[in-house]
Amino acid sequence: MLTYEKQIIIQSAQKALLYEVSCFPKPGLVDPIDPGSHQDMDLYTFIDSSVVLNSFFERFLILGEETKMEEPTIVFMKSRALGIAAENEMLTATHQVNTHKGAIFTLGIFLIACGRLEIWQNTVSLIQLQTVIRQLTKKLSEDFDNLHRKETKSLTWGEKLYLETGSLGIRGEAMDGYPGIINKGLPFYHQHTGTKQVKLLDTLLFLLLTIEDTNLLKRSKNMAIYSEIQPLITRYFDLGGVGTSEGKIYLDLLNRLFKKNNWSIGGSADALILTIFLDLLIERNYITM
Repeated sequence: MLTYEKQIIIQSAQKALLYEVSCFPKPGLVDPIDPGSHQDMDLYTFIDSSVVLNSFFERFLILGEETKMEEPTIVFMKSRALGIAAENEMLTATHQVNTHKGAIFTLGIFLIACGRLEIWQNTVSLIQLQTVIRQLTKKLSEDFDNLHRKETKSLTWGEKLYLETGSLGIRGEAMDGYPGIINKGLPFYHQHTGTKQVKLLDTLLFLLLTIEDTNLLKRSKNMAIYSEIQPLITRYFDLGGVGTSEGKIYLDLLNRLFKKNNWSIGGSADALILTIFLDLLIERNYITM
């Protein structure tokens, strides 16, 4: 039964998608006034995607609840078919544009964990949530077994990155319980005293300094891109972030630079979505920090 308390969790996931795309200006990303480095999508593409994903957020949550007594890795394997169905629905709604594939993966895992812990009945800690996330995803690295047998042209970007650098990308972040987001990004967002708009933008760029954004690595085709990006983002915060006039001017320059180089920080955007989702649940006392 979909109770009011469960609806709040599902709505929080959808809100997180909409909050992220609504804040502006975001360097290289789609926002209400600029498609950034993504000429194949706009604000409305993201709205269309956000609407159709709502029913899948419900299904992830219920899956977690109904399988709470089953072995976690088996539950995660069951969830993959649901994730693929969500991706297909997204692509249908957006005319084959990938708006939220990363967010489906991340929010799906967290919604399953929320269902497993039945957080609408008992408040849980972030540590408890992380523990369940690790249990669900502990076999994710098996995705990279036997890659040497695959043809190079059939490898995904994540598989190529693993073969070249050993990086597990978003899978590794999941297996570790998303420490960059939960231990750093979320406290930064939660303690920020600015307006929602300022909080969202500052947290997005803070997350870029905190996590490995494989989308940026892919778009830049430069494995050393972080040595170029980090001083730029550090300068943004030295200027006071978007809450200052100097920071606003600098953010506009960053946006122009990202668009010129076709850079996108989609991984950081997905991390921001999760940060927002968790903060909304903390506000509702479903989760404690």
